[in-house]
Amino acid sequence: MLRNFDIFEKLPDGSLTWRTCAFGQFEAERKLQELAEHSENEFLAVDIQSNEPFAQTRYLKSPQAVRKAASR
Repeated sequence: MLRNFDIFEKLPDGSLTWRTCAFGQFEAERKLQELAEHSENEFLAVDIQSNEPFAQTRYLKSPQAVRKAASR
């Protein structure tokens, strides 16, 4: 059975903003990474049924994006 997730963005002031939902762990991971590549903020996924955070709650920019930003 696929787990359903709500995905939130953690803003610099600590507040959370809902961004999207995902169906299944693979889709949640994909969406977290995709969102993180376009933002400086952290993202997290919460299991809708259990209201528990996903095991991998923080995604940061990809190593390529970090190197590119550092070279500016």
